[in-house]
Amino acid sequence: MRTFQKILVWILLVVVFTGLIVGGVVGYSYFQTDADHVAAPVILADELPLPVNGYSWNEPVMGGILFKKSSDVPKALLIPALSEEEWTQTSLRFTLPKGIAVHLVVRDEAENVIFESINEESAVLDFPANGLYTIEADATIPKHRPTDHPNAPAHGYGTFHYTARLRVNAPPKLEFSSLKLLQGDVLTVRLSGFLEDCEPVIETELGLAQFCPVPGGKAAVIGIHYNREPGVWPVRVICGTLDVTQEITVVHRDFPKQHVASDAPAPDPKAEQEWRDAIYPLYSAAEPEFYWDGTFVRPCESEAQLAAYGLFRYSGDSKRPSRSAGIDYACAAGDAIRSPARGVVVFSDFLQLTGNTVIVSHGGGLKSYFFYLDTLACQRGDSVAAQQVIGTAGQSGLTSGPRLHYEARIGNQSIDPELLFNGKSGLYAAK
Repeated sequence: MRTFQKILVWILLVVVFTGLIVGGVVGYSYFQTDADHVAAPVILADELPLPVNGYSWNEPVMGGILFKKSSDVPKALLIPALSEEEWTQTSLRFTLPKGIAVHLVVRDEAENVIFESINEESAVLDFPANGLYTIEADATIPKHRPTDHPNAPAHGYGTFHYTARLRVNAPPKLEFSSLKLLQGDVLTVRLSGFLEDCEPVIETELGLAQFCPVPGGKAAVIGIHYNREPGVWPVRVICGTLDVTQEITVVHRDFPKQHVASDAPAPDPKAEQEWRDAIYPLYSAAEPEFYWDGTFVRPCESEAQLAAYGLFRYSGDSKRPSRSAGIDYACAAGDAIRSPARGVVVFSDFLQLTGNTVIVSHGGGLKSYFFYLDTLACQRGDSVAAQQVIGTAGQSGLTSGPRLHYEARIGNQSIDPELLFNGKSGLYAAK
């Protein structure tokens, strides 16, 4: 009987001892199983590391007999700032660790998701507007021991959590098509970036300027008249906190000269006043959008010119020339006259001085003027497409023969149509 009791005692001792050993091993393994020894992957936002703000871990213990869940670093109640300074760029480039599953989300102040990236090595976020944004990321990685061979299975998986806030306050970007322009050219001023809280304004003595929406921002065009005095002209642009004054240099240009035998008959003062009453009010009208698109085309088939833009015309013995604010094309009576670009007809009527006259607005203050037409094929308010017929050439009004007089003006400042037609005008920097 005593022998049997001794055997039971020894068996119990063995069981207890074994249980203590197993429990000790399990306990040691459990408490040694965490993410403390796993380096958090680095996620960069334009070279700035996203701050780690917690992790969660689920790791097998004793070959999967048990699983340990850990979250030793709770998420902070206050989300840290990615940068102590305001972000002045309109975009943010993320560099993500290779071979690691990363889920990246960016939210605006209203908690709307504006950007999401899943398992990409790089990504670029274009902010939609200035404001406060929250960046969140989860990086899930496997855990391996230093003694594991290369193809050994992972000892659990864990997720590191990243959060940061970034306040974006990017000022508008200001660009000028050129800082030096010849007489007859066009200056384009372009603003890009976040303009939702900004109504841009231009102050300049060069002429009328109206900002219009264009892809990526707004643009305004200013005409450099043929007789604009060469020299330095300041252009001031104000938009929110942006207040820049840029000096623009107007360069002299040599224009052709023409001598005619005798003076043209003087126009009737009443005809001149009628013309001024009809045309001058249109100079100051500038629609806040561009209708035109693409390169302007010549308004007629003929390229022969009776008078070039900026021409000095000397009549008889007079030493004071008149100037040509446009181009006189040698069109035959009845030739089709077309709009050089898309626009809206703002005038279509007969004037004693310029005969049948059509004016097409292309938006932003830019207009086309057609004089001496034989017939009219449009009326005020019509929308016209590029190359749409608006009338036929003739010799109505005060002119010596069939022709088309064509002018392009921004406000009351005439510009060289040839630069429009050959695509070299500064106008095209607007789009």
